[in-house]
Amino acid sequence: MRRLYAILLINLCLVAGCVSPRRSTASSGGGNTGGQLYVATPNGILHFNNAESSNGNVAPVATITASQISSPQHLFLDTGADRLYVANQGGSSVLVFDNVSTLTGGATTPTRIISGNATTLVAPIDVAVDTINNLLYVADGTSVKVFSSASSINGNVPPVRNFNTAITIGGMFLDATNNQLYVSDPADNAVDRFDSASTQDVVGLVGGSIAGPDTLLSQPRGLALDASGRIIVGNSANPVSLTTYASASVNTGDVVPASNINGGNTHLQSPGQIALNRTVSNGELYVVEPLGASILIFTNMASATGNVTPARSINGSNTGLAANAITGVAIDPTR
Repeated sequence: MRRLYAILLINLCLVAGCVSPRRSTASSGGGNTGGQLYVATPNGILHFNNAESSNGNVAPVATITASQISSPQHLFLDTGADRLYVANQGGSSVLVFDNVSTLTGGATTPTRIISGNATTLVAPIDVAVDTINNLLYVADGTSVKVFSSASSINGNVPPVRNFNTAITIGGMFLDATNNQLYVSDPADNAVDRFDSASTQDVVGLVGGSIAGPDTLLSQPRGLALDASGRIIVGNSANPVSLTTYASASVNTGDVVPASNINGGNTHLQSPGQIALNRTVSNGELYVVEPLGASILIFTNMASATGNVTPARSINGSNTGLAANAITGVAIDPTR
C-alpha cells in the first residue's frame, strides 16, 4: 500500500509541476542545479546558482577573480563542454575557463589565454564559438577575427581569417546551425547579417541588414536568436527597448518588429549583452542592465510586447552588481 501511495504521489507531483523532470530543485547555496548564470564585472566573473528561479538580492556562489581579468566585456558559454569564454578587453585577449561550473572562485588561473601580437587582438568586445566547425569568433573594433581549434586554442596564435565589417561592432551572435553571423551596429542603428560565416573573409560582404526608421533600432548592442529563428535586439539609447524581428535569416531592410518591449515598467535604461534560455517555454531572456545595477529577466519572449514588467530581477548589495559595472552575461540551463 505504501509503495502504491508513493507512486501515486510522484505522478501527481510531476503533473502538477512540483519537481521538474529535467532537474531537481535546490536551495540557494546548494549544488549546481536550476541553471547557472555568469555575469562579467570589472571585479571578476560572478557565478549564480538557481538561475531559473533566483530573484532579488541573492549572493553569487562564486566570484572568479583571475589576475588576468581586465575590463571583461561579453561572455560566451559552451554549455556542452562547461567552458566559458571571456572577451577580455583590457588585456587584449580572450580568456577560457574549463569546467567553469565547478570553480569555487577566488584567484583562479584561466585554463587558456589567447593573446599576443600574432592574435592581432586589440580591444575585443564579444566572443562566440562555432562548436560544429570548432571555430572561435572574436569581435574587435570593426573586425571579426576567426581562430581555429576553439576547444583547445592557447597562446599567441594568429587568426585563420580576419574580415572587416566596416562598422564598429556593439555585439555579436553566431547561428552556427545556419552558418550566419549577426553583428549590431550602434552608430548606424542597424543589425547586419554575414552569411557563410565559417568561410567569410571578404571585406564588407553582408548577407542582409535590418535598418531604417520602422525597425525602431536605437543604438543596438545585445543580440540573441530564439528557437523560431527570430532575432532579439537590445536597444541601448532612447527609446530603449527589446525589439524582435521574424525570420532573421532572410529579413532585410526597414522591417517592422514582430514585438517591441519598452516603457517604464520594463526597468530598461541602457541594456547591454542579452542571453536567451531556450529551454524555458516561450523563451526566457536575461538582460544586462548596467545603469540599474541589475540583471533583468523577461519570460514568454515569444509573445511579450509593450510596457511589460520583468518576471524577475537580480539586484542588491549581496549580488556584487554595481551601477555601470556589468558588461556580460551567459546562461547554462543544463546544470
